[in-house]
Amino acid sequence: MDPVRSMLLALASRANNARLRWHAVRTAVRARGETLDRSKAFARHNEAELCLLAALKAADIPAKFRVYDVTLSRDPLRAAEQLREIAYGYYGSGPIEPEHEAARLAYKAAFAAPLSDQEQRYVEILADLPAARRDKIVEEVEDRTRHRDHA
Repeated sequence: MDPVRSMLLALASRANNARLRWHAVRTAVRARGETLDRSKAFARHNEAELCLLAALKAADIPAKFRVYDVTLSRDPLRAAEQLREIAYGYYGSGPIEPEHEAARLAYKAAFAAPLSDQEQRYVEILADLPAARRDKIVEEVEDRTRHRDHA
């Protein structure tokens, strides 16, 4: 494999690992009932994504550039997405927070469940609101949830 393909795949793999780590930390925080904030894992995820995009722009990949059997798009955002699909993320150290692993898995299962009809209506209502009002509603819901859990 030539150096450009190798470098792009390595960066895509690193971006996947950073994304997995960020999602694991975020899910663990939610499972503990704590408030989400921007963590170091989020910063590393963004940094890895930006590195991958910068490498794609710097490589100036030609038309019909292939990695394995995938022809990469000339658009760096689309090419990054394609590379992330090719490179598999893996966090080798096991669960991020072993003592909260059961809660994290339960949260992940509830998160993956399909939305009910009532929840889908809520989604549609929220989607129609301006971003500032939608953020205000989400903030209020999280605030009420925190107070209810501590009562």
